[in-house]
Amino acid sequence: MLKSKQNLPGAQGQISLSLGLPKKIVASFDGGRISSDGGILLVRMADEKLELTELAASCLPENRRGDLIRHSALDMLRQRIYGIAHLYEDANDAKTLRFDDMHKLAVGRLPSDAPLASQPTLSRFENNVDDVSLKALQELLVHTFVRQHKKRKPAVVRLKMDTTCDETHGYQQMTFYNGCYETTCYVPLFIFAENGFPLASLLRPGNAAPGDGGLRMLKMIVHNLRLAWPGIPIEITADAAFALPEIYDWCEDNNVLYFISMKGNSALDYHTKEIVPLCKTYFDESSNTPTGELHNGKLSEEELYRTWRQKEERKRFASKNEGRMQEHFEQDTLVIRCFHEFQYSAKEWRTKRRLIAKIQYSSQGPDVRYVVTNSRQGSARAVYEKYCQRAQCENWIKDLKNYLRCDRTSCQEFDANQFRLLLHTFAYALLNVVKEAAGIVSATVETIRLRLLKIGVLIKEGSRNVRLSLASQHPAQDEFIRAWRALS
Repeated sequence: MLKSKQNLPGAQGQISLSLGLPKKIVASFDGGRISSDGGILLVRMADEKLELTELAASCLPENRRGDLIRHSALDMLRQRIYGIAHLYEDANDAKTLRFDDMHKLAVGRLPSDAPLASQPTLSRFENNVDDVSLKALQELLVHTFVRQHKKRKPAVVRLKMDTTCDETHGYQQMTFYNGCYETTCYVPLFIFAENGFPLASLLRPGNAAPGDGGLRMLKMIVHNLRLAWPGIPIEITADAAFALPEIYDWCEDNNVLYFISMKGNSALDYHTKEIVPLCKTYFDESSNTPTGELHNGKLSEEELYRTWRQKEERKRFASKNEGRMQEHFEQDTLVIRCFHEFQYSAKEWRTKRRLIAKIQYSSQGPDVRYVVTNSRQGSARAVYEKYCQRAQCENWIKDLKNYLRCDRTSCQEFDANQFRLLLHTFAYALLNVVKEAAGIVSATVETIRLRLLKIGVLIKEGSRNVRLSLASQHPAQDEFIRAWRALS
């Protein structure tokens, strides 16, 4: 039974709960200055290490009257980016967060100071950017990556490029219907370094071609990397959306290794027509359920259905005497893989290029994938496995979309939405530093937030200091202390 009682006018309401225990449970919102974001100072410390917001503020225009400024561009940048890191992805959240003591401390104010910027102020701030500022902020990501490795430069920089769908629900500028995603959207493009640090975050119109902007961002990144580290080896991996002759030509002219997927066609299949039957022979010899005849290098629809039906019936009617159910599933996971390479030249190419083919045969028939590369070293299998490292890029984009809500591009103006996308990317970059400092580099953004940022804390401001009493039963205290010491 839940009861609510109001004591006096203006007094805090009290609620009680009876669970059949010897004592009644009584609760009220009178615990004092308590925040749920006790780990936000880790984000501020990561920011101090990278100097990200300080440099970003210098890229933004300032056309306000100096005597009327109450919130600097730096303060508003920090307020938005730190809030995004804690999943307060919308400027509307500032209505209450502007009074939160931990957010004040992270921005650089005491709990007793004036509140942070309001939602209307932040909205005007987001809509005040221009093309010059956005270009400078894009390049700042690369400069921040370089400064992160100023003590020891990497032996090679491996870039991973991919796109995603940013579904829209209004009439934002430059939003269009995209037939590939079958929705009205933007189509952002991301480029990451090997450790997951974002180097480019480009918002593109919904009707953009798959490879639009890829070469432009690649040129910008390579130019800035080569200014800092002349002659450093650079590699790029991407999917078939970026299988464009202009990208091949530019990479070859600028000593950049590329590993880019290609869509299959009859001309490419001609070079693997002898490998597919060989894989089928290996599979039939190793499997309890051999597949039927191939037709033009593929199994017929009837054969695929028959194989599926046999597999399901074997599982459903299996008894204990015939073996564990797990063994039947393991039999169905049998896959035969072969690798092959050949020289190929499309009509619009200026020269022949090396192509790697991976032929995979399973109960579902053959699956042939192609990768084009200008690398002359390594076996076909080694080159293809290097391309497969690109898949990690999809996990980083998932972190940005699912756990940082980078698809909250609901402003009317396209430039404002591009700025929002960059704010979310900056928050991801800071959390990437926190993750490395805590020693849990494989964790998702959500894990970092729950273990290191979302900590209950009691704030007490005295005449000499501000004391933070973190939850004594927080389960990730060791990781928090490790990150704190690494960022100090």
